Amino acid sequence: MKSKIFPSLALVLGLMAQNGQAADIVSGPPTGSLLAPVNSYALHGPHKGREFDAAKSLGQGPGALLFIHELSRNIIPVLRGLDDLTSEYSVLGFHSHTLLLHDDRTSAENRLKAINGSLKLAHPIILSLDGLEGPGDYALNRRAALTIVLAKGGQVVRSVALTDAGQHNLPELREWVEAVAGKIPADPDELRKMIAGNLPKSGDAVRELAVNQGVQLQKLRARLARVENGQMNSRMQQRKPQRMKRDAPNAARRQANARDQAKPAVKREGAPPDDDELQSNLRAFIRKTNSDERNDEVYAGIIDRAAESAELTRQAREMFRLVLSLKDRYGTLHAHGLAEGFLAKHPAKRQRRERR
Repeated sequence: MKSKIFPSLALVLGLMAQNGQAADIVSGPPTGSLLAPVNSYALHGPHKGREFDAAKSLGQGPGALLFIHELSRNIIPVLRGLDDLTSEYSVLGFHSHTLLLHDDRTSAENRLKAINGSLKLAHPIILSLDGLEGPGDYALNRRAALTIVLAKGGQVVRSVALTDAGQHNLPELREWVEAVAGKIPADPDELRKMIAGNLPKSGDAVRELAVNQGVQLQKLRARLARVENGQMNSRMQQRKPQRMKRDAPNAARRQANARDQAKPAVKREGAPPDDDELQSNLRAFIRKTNSDERNDEVYAGIIDRAAESAELTRQAREMFRLVLSLKDRYGTLHAHGLAEGFLAKHPAKRQRRERR
């Protein structure tokens, strides 16, 4: 009997670990408890510059509080996932706040400015003002990377600790949100009635809802435009006459020779980093095939690493100077913009010339 039980138990524990949950980690208030206050401060978004109660702002409707215990690039897919779901399910009255736990407010604010600027979430990350342990009534476990608390009617519906957070959590994250917000109706008339019934009463809340939906619509339009441009380029390639295809290599060589003769020598600036992690990030950052979202994720990792020391900041600065000096070879337009933004925030210190 034991030979049958223990292998199955090991399998269950292994699957739970793969899903970002660990059997021995419990984090967050129990189901059915009242949603206690969460003292917070917003650097961006509708509450910018104000201290407020993040739990109270969810009201009686469906919502979620996502606490960040460990800020790393691995959790970015979950942060983006909840942000997208909040915009998508806001028509059903769903709201959320993502909160960074910290032990040094000044340092946390500086780091959060960079992260929010890089991720460009529709619902920016805010600061918890209850220290690294978080609100006392929430019983948060620091061994978790993330803790999500889902609520409805001012009560906790579910608390989940994520230890190995990542892309694999997105399907279950959608299930958790749907469990408190409900599913979006497929029938347009039914959807209109549901939206009308869930519209907030205050003007500020209606405005926030409109902004969230506008951001979501803009994201969808941008993705659609990239897909359509790719399809158009593919069709144009397929419709080229055979003669043009035969002449293309010769024409390309002639154009390349002309460019080489007319183009001045490229002045290479900066230098590749010595740090292994920054080297890995650089290789990922300069790919011409990257989407804007992928570049944002890699950039967030660079920001995290560079913030660890002045030397790593210097290496990141020189790395971005190298990328910008070779724009025709490395990176997309979006990547170039991120690099320029980093250099603007971290300019090289000018060395004073000694007077003779």
